[in-house]
Amino acid sequence: MTQPPGPVPVCLVTGPTGADKRDFIRALIAARPAAQRWAVLDNDGGDIARGSAAAQLTVAAINGCVCCTGTVELRIGIAQLVRQSRPQRLIIAAAGAAEPAALERALAQEDLARGIIVSLRLCVTAPQLLTALPPSARDLLQRQMAASDHVVASNAAAAAVLHAAGIPRVIQVEDALQLVLASVNHRFTNEG
Repeated sequence: MTQPPGPVPVCLVTGPTGADKRDFIRALIAARPAAQRWAVLDNDGGDIARGSAAAQLTVAAINGCVCCTGTVELRIGIAQLVRQSRPQRLIIAAAGAAEPAALERALAQEDLARGIIVSLRLCVTAPQLLTALPPSARDLLQRQMAASDHVVASNAAAAAVLHAAGIPRVIQVEDALQLVLASVNHRFTNEG
């Protein structure tokens, strides 16, 4: 399967540390159709990059805050991944401290916008974090959830608690995996 012309669709994954974000990314990698080339940019500690080698999958890690001081590293990391692997999908696992508005500005910079487009924003969280996090981290989580297309919960019980707390657009991991896979398949059905 060849890559259609145009920007590479990006699935941006945010959420606090301790929210099962790494498990979600690993589940997403496991669900990836073997014939599709994907790239993963891990800015959430590098654990994803360490255990995810597979054919048609390129994984790289970058350190630093990708939404402020690490903007240059983010741009270089994305450019290298897209140039080297020519992915059909790019997954960006943002650090737990990533400010969504600043991250969106960084990803929308002209040099990146020519090669990528953020097509899906997911915030992975756990219900206990709504109260367990310190106030500033809780506020950041609220901004990450508000900026996302969907809030991802690990299971039905977690989704129910998030719904009860008034969090909109909550879906379970399985539904989030299907959204990502459908968005990739939709692109190739309509453009390829």
